[in-house]
Amino acid sequence: MVSPTSFSLREEHGGIPVYNDENTYTVNHEASATLDSTNAFEGPEKLLEVWFAPDRYNLPRSMTADGLKSVPREMWEDMLELVHCKVLSFIGTSEMDAYLLSESSMFVFPHKLILKTCGTTTLLAGLARLLDIACVHAGYPAGMEPWRVFYSRKNFMFPDRQKHPHRSWKDEVKYLDAHFSNGSAYMVGRMNSDHHWYLYSAKRDATSSVKADPVAADGRFEDETLEIIMTGLDQKKAVQFYNSRVSEAASDSDASSSSSEELDPGHILGAEVTTKCGLAKLYPFSRIDSFLFSPCGYSANGVTDATHNYFTVHVTPEPGYSYASFETNVPSAMAGMSSLDVVSYVVGIFEPSQFSVTMFETRATESSFVNACVKGQAPSEIPGYTRTDRIVYELDEYDLVFLAFEKSEA
Repeated sequence: MVSPTSFSLREEHGGIPVYNDENTYTVNHEASATLDSTNAFEGPEKLLEVWFAPDRYNLPRSMTADGLKSVPREMWEDMLELVHCKVLSFIGTSEMDAYLLSESSMFVFPHKLILKTCGTTTLLAGLARLLDIACVHAGYPAGMEPWRVFYSRKNFMFPDRQKHPHRSWKDEVKYLDAHFSNGSAYMVGRMNSDHHWYLYSAKRDATSSVKADPVAADGRFEDETLEIIMTGLDQKKAVQFYNSRVSEAASDSDASSSSSEELDPGHILGAEVTTKCGLAKLYPFSRIDSFLFSPCGYSANGVTDATHNYFTVHVTPEPGYSYASFETNVPSAMAGMSSLDVVSYVVGIFEPSQFSVTMFETRATESSFVNACVKGQAPSEIPGYTRTDRIVYELDEYDLVFLAFEKSEA
């Protein structure tokens, strides 16, 4: 692979991200230029979270100070080869490394890794390599299972096209159980609905023969993740995620500033779409790395400096199997909004015919979205939509709420 170009931007140019000397933005020009999404039909992603500690301050003493962030990028790219995806670009901050991939995204923190891939990628095929990298290159104690593991996905649109070990939920659970001794599998939502959701969670066994370092002992920690999964996108909204101006963008880039010239048409158009669709206004304090695929499709990662907060968006706009996803751990209060405000705003960008909302939260305060749902106060309607499902789970330290909505009849 050709070495990507690394640079820092000093000024804002038409919505293109701004970076200073402490942050790095890297573009893989080779992968970006040769990427073609013509046959990328399967939008729903596979999502894996592997936690090696509750936070960066409770890493086992054997781990390097920066934990997983100390692992060379080439090691992660080697793992991603097993998953069958490539790095398009990269944002580095003090708290995380955010990778925009040819099939979705990866976020590397000192204490955990989040990998989200769509299409026919073989995400779980990279799991053993991921665990090996954590031990050999980041110093995680050999033989000790991760602190927490989560794997989830929506039901596939084209399950017959998936490859091992993703041909069925049963196969995925079997594969995960081979790596973790204390896992649990769930199916959430109606089986006869287009929006049901699968979840696997595992927790390090306290009776493990390999004892956890005292510094990484279990304790109270805070975490919340909101995910919105949307299908049947309004085609008037979906059209903005088609790439019909690559040649125009390439021509425009020749006349743009020197920093813009470092970017390729996919990233330039991605920044343009991020602004025009309204996504840039959701968390205006974030830095966004986005890409518009050819002939269509869109991905974006957003990060906030000096915090561990991120969001990620992925869109497959084709009629018949259109799909969009939004995921974030940004507390809604940070943006002066409620969780319901965030859901309404994101849904308004795409206007899907159906969507589901999942919220994980470790600390359900009286005013929290999760607490309201637990008390039976979940919204029965969102403007233009009617709720069709509400399910609440208690999973170890987490409360999980699953809501499903359909567009209301006019």
